[in-house]
Parts: sequence; C-alpha cells; structure tokens
Amino acid sequence: MERERQPVLLLDGRILAYRRGGIARYVAELAAHLLAAAPDLTVRVLVNRTGVDAGLPTIRVMTPPHHRVERWLLGLEVLRHRPRLLHSPDFIPPVTPGVARVVTVHDLAFLSDPSLLAADGLRYYGQLPRAIHAARAVITVSGTVREQVIERLGVPPEKIHAVYNGVADTFFAEPSEPPSHTIAREAPEIAPALLAGGRAIILIVGTVEPRKRHVLLATAAADLATRRPDLAPLLVVAGQPGWRSEEATAAIRKLEQAGLAIWLTDVGDGLLQALYRTATVLALPSFDEGFGLPLAEAMATGLPAVVAKRGALPEVAGDAAVLVDEGDPATWAEVLERVFDDAALRHDLAARGRERAAQFRWERTARETAAIYRRVLAGD
Repeated sequence: MERERQPVLLLDGRILAYRRGGIARYVAELAAHLLAAAPDLTVRVLVNRTGVDAGLPTIRVMTPPHHRVERWLLGLEVLRHRPRLLHSPDFIPPVTPGVARVVTVHDLAFLSDPSLLAADGLRYYGQLPRAIHAARAVITVSGTVREQVIERLGVPPEKIHAVYNGVADTFFAEPSEPPSHTIAREAPEIAPALLAGGRAIILIVGTVEPRKRHVLLATAAADLATRRPDLAPLLVVAGQPGWRSEEATAAIRKLEQAGLAIWLTDVGDGLLQALYRTATVLALPSFDEGFGLPLAEAMATGLPAVVAKRGALPEVAGDAAVLVDEGDPATWAEVLERVFDDAALRHDLAARGRERAAQFRWERTARETAAIYRRVLAGD
C-alpha cells in the first residue's frame, strides 16, 4: 500500500471538542468546506480528543487549547508531522520554526478594554500582537477588525486579509419540522413559557461575558416589562457562561425568578435555529464584535435584529437591522418597544435580512481562505 504523503497544511481544530460558540463554528465550517475549496491541498485537522467529526482527516495531539504552555508543547507536536503551513484559527499559534503560520483574528476587544477579561484571558490574548507579527498571513473576519489590526498593531496592510464568516445552508432552508416541535423535544422544560403565545421574545445569542452586555439587555427587558405589561417580554439567553459573568448571571437569574427570562447554556444547532424562528427580535448590545455570527444567522432565518452601532455589527448588518447608538438600558427598551409595535418594520427587516445574509456563505469563506494558503505556500 502506498504510504500517505505528509500533510501540506494543518488546521488547529482542538476547540471543537471544548465549547460551542462563534470560533468553534468557524473552525467546523471551514474544515467542512475546505475539501471542495482546496482539492489541490492536503489538509489535516488537529484534535486532542477522539470522536471529533471535523469533516476532514484528523491528527491526534495531546496539548489542550489555551494551555499555559501550549505554544511550546503544541509546537513540538506539530513539528513531528512536518507541515509546510499551520493555520491557527483561535488567535494564538504555537512556536513552529520553519513552518509558515496563518492566524485568524476574530476581534481585538481585549485591547479596547482589558478589564473585560479575567487574568488568565489577558495572559493568553496578550500574546496576540507578537503572534500576528510572526505570522506569514493574518485573516480577520471583517473589514472592521482588519482596520483595527492595522491601526492598533502597526501591521502592514498587505499581510492582512478580511474574509467574512458564513451562514450554514440550514439557516436559509425551511425547517424539516415546526420550530415548536423542536423546542418541545429538545428543551421541554422551557417549552410552555416559550410557546405560550402573545409574548414579545427577545433573543440574545453568545457567550455570557461583560462585552456582550447582557446586564444592559436584562435591565432593558425589566424596564419594558414594567412599562408595557401587555407585551409580556421574555428574554431568552442562549449561551454558556464565560469569564467575569457573575454580574450578568445575577441579572439573568433575577429575571428568571420573575418569569421574564430563560437561560439555555447548551444549545445545539437544531434548537438554535428553532429559537431564531420563534423569537420576535434578536438583540445584540455587544460592546465590540469582530463579526457577529448570531446576527448573520438570525437574518438568514428572517428574524429582525436590533444591534449596537459598535464594532463590526454595522458592517455585517448593512441596512438590514436597527442600529442603536446609545448604550443605556432606557434607549434599548424604547427601540425594542418600537420594533414590537411595528409589524411592518419587522416584516421589512426580515426581508432585507434574508437578502443581506445571502452574502455570507461558508463556501466563500473556505474558497478565500484556501487562496490565502496558496499564496503563503507559494512564498508570496
């Protein structure tokens, strides 16, 4: 039997076994679409747990993601396989002399406000400036982040490539069953409250951490419930707790006790899509998003969105979402109330959102990423 040739390219997919969220989605979808986008390249995905379906052949390593000394331990494991290129899609690459490195930067929120991170997070992301300068190419998930990297870190523009995230086909397609059936099966404990009807459902998707501003949204929802009891607002939080989530956790739990919130920490793709199709509006008051994958996914399903006029959210939204410039709960409550009261506005946002989301496809992400691989391998 002919021995398999050494892989040309390694994609670090270790995060796939550890958490849900935007970066894990990015890695999973990129791996799933690279075979079609780059049939000329031999790509292998690094994993450190068995049973991970990466869409491509995998190579097992021992080093876990975000380990204190992973730059050295993972580097040694990578060098054993003699790749020509390593793509680190979770910010920080290992030390790999003689191996070209490509790094994906999803945001620079930690530079905007270091207090948003815990000490271990600051240590980890504090390595990013050095990693970016050492990489042969840097991928950002939006033009906004590309400009931030150029301006804040002094990286040459020709080294940085903006490649948008995508939206999976299933978010555009008609569901195979009514969303109510999916919710009743996968989250029966919250189905009565969520499916009762007559409630204005505010959905926020993403890890619960300070920069996502769950506290602001919880305060706005409580204010709206007091002023407009006829709307019976219900805040649905879909996301795992992250660093420094204590204040947000307390705010969400307080609303839960009052029957004004539901927090789902383990949301698979099927349930997530059902939530998008059941909610009245998606709300993202985030302080700084590098792309805002929930926004693109919500638009694909036809869910109207209200988002902060910060970071890359305006870039992704275009004219297909309501942008909120102020960061106070009262303003958010007023804007949400206006959207709830205006059926014509919601219908218009849904139509424009679907059209806007069609520009973000994972096939395109993989195709443009593969082109960057080829340029790096060619020495350009």
